[in-house]
This record gives sequence, structure tokens and C-alpha cells, in this order.
Amino acid sequence: MPETEQTIYLKKPDLFSFPECLHFLDRGYDDCLYHIDINRKSVYKALKIGADRYLTRVSDHEDELKIEILLGDTSEEYEQGIKNYIIDWFDLKRDLKPFYCKLNNYENLSWMTNRYHGLRLMGIPDLFEALCWCVTGQQINLSFAYRLKRRLVEAYGRSVTYDGKTFYYFPEPEVLFRLEISAFRKLQFSRRKAEYIIGISQQFAEGEMTKKQLGSCENRTEMLKRLLKIRGVGEWTANYVLMKSMGRTDCVTYGDTGLQSSVSSLLELNRKPTRKEIERVFAPFKGWESYLNIYLWRSLG
Repeated sequence: MPETEQTIYLKKPDLFSFPECLHFLDRGYDDCLYHIDINRKSVYKALKIGADRYLTRVSDHEDELKIEILLGDTSEEYEQGIKNYIIDWFDLKRDLKPFYCKLNNYENLSWMTNRYHGLRLMGIPDLFEALCWCVTGQQINLSFAYRLKRRLVEAYGRSVTYDGKTFYYFPEPEVLFRLEISAFRKLQFSRRKAEYIIGISQQFAEGEMTKKQLGSCENRTEMLKRLLKIRGVGEWTANYVLMKSMGRTDCVTYGDTGLQSSVSSLLELNRKPTRKEIERVFAPFKGWESYLNIYLWRSLG
């Protein structure tokens, strides 16, 4: 893969903080699909845009985001695809003013507008990756989930090397679909999770599921129905995927232990909140549930 010195700039929206976004990405877990350089105050990300692959470095630059294309063929039209990915990843087109207005209406939440000022819904633009990640993380702690993810990516994903470091792409569905359950078991995936991921990979490999198809559903309800038909996808996974990959702002990850913990703290409970209690917290934030969800997650840090 050729080195390049191409640089793209994206204007930052109002109510945006690159340090807050980096903090959310760098929560002490070993994510193998991006690398945060604290000294450079930047994040490295290997991107697949169509059939082309790139290595990018994203950093703060005055009122813009600076995107350096470190590796990849930039002889063809590449710029818009990379821009679109970064826009989706950092949710740059979203106007957060209505959400902040809602937060400021509640004394027990208004502090978030200052403490987490400019935090964006950090997405997972690749729908296939998002689904596989959700299945991987089901019913285990996050540290172990990230270890499983790294094992899978390092074993079956492509990689590039730059400045002595290795950067990975998430494995292709055609690759994971061909694996036997025993291959996943060697990585310490449960048999059930292996079956789920192989099944999801088959749907993507055979074109039965694509991001475009899911996005063509009339509304969130139809999207949820489509996702819930996939073996291994329940309510939590479907809402997480719609939030993180489809950019939906009206999702709540009911059943998520982190969300339960943050709501318990917010309501000063000494127990796990009930679903109705969580619903009451989110009720005033219709249309912005996903953002309240991630700000509550952020409060755990």
C-alpha cells in the first residue's frame, strides 16, 4: 500500500469537542480497530472505502478536523468516501443545541452540558462490524469482549504497518462465513456466539443484509423488526446497532448494565432500576434518547 501525504479538512460543528470524543474512545479498553496517540492528540484508523483501503490519522486543527491519509491509493476519487466515514464516525452533521436545551431543563442532568461539552455519538459506521461486535459482547464484561474482538480481528482481518505499528481492518463477512465453529472456539468464543456470527456473516456475504437495505426501512420500528429477525439479535443489540451504525438518535439500550448503573446513580437508588424507571428518565428526551444514553454511559467514567 503506497504512502501518501494527502490531507483533508472538515469544519467542526458547533458544540463539538475532539478531546471529549477521544476520551470516549479511550476508556481503558484495548480496541484493536483504532489507535489513540495521546502525545499527538490524534486517532489512527484503518478505513475500507468500497474496495479501497486507507490508513488515516485524525487530529484537531483550530476550527477543523485534520484528516491525514498516511497509506492508500489516492489517485482515484477517494476524498468524499473518507469524509463521509469521518462524518458518520464523529456524528458531525448533528446539531446538538436541541439536546442541550433539554438537558438544561433538568437540574440533575444540566451539569452534563458543561462536563461533557461537545461529546458526540461515536459511531461504528460498518453495520457488519457493529453487529458482530454486539454479539461478541453479549453477557460478558467489556474487558473480555475486547480481548475476543482483538483475537478475531488479528486472526482473520487484514492489516497494514506504518511507523512500526500494525493497524487492522475488521474481517470481511466472506471470511468469517467460511469458518468452522471450532475456529471461533479456539479464540474462546462460545459455540452459540460462533453460530450467530457465522449466520450474520452469511447474510452479509450473500447480500441478504446491507446497510442500504436496513436504511431503506420506513422507520425505526421497521428497522428493529428487520434486525430482530437475525438469530442472536435481541432488543439491546438492535438498539445499539441502530444508534451506533445507523445514526438513530431515538434508541435506548435497555438491559445494558452500564446504563442501569448510571440511571441507578442518577436516581440515587441502591438497586438496579426497573425498566419503567429507566423509561421515565428518557421520556422527556423523545428523539434524543441515544444521546442521553451515551452521556449517561460517559458519566460512569
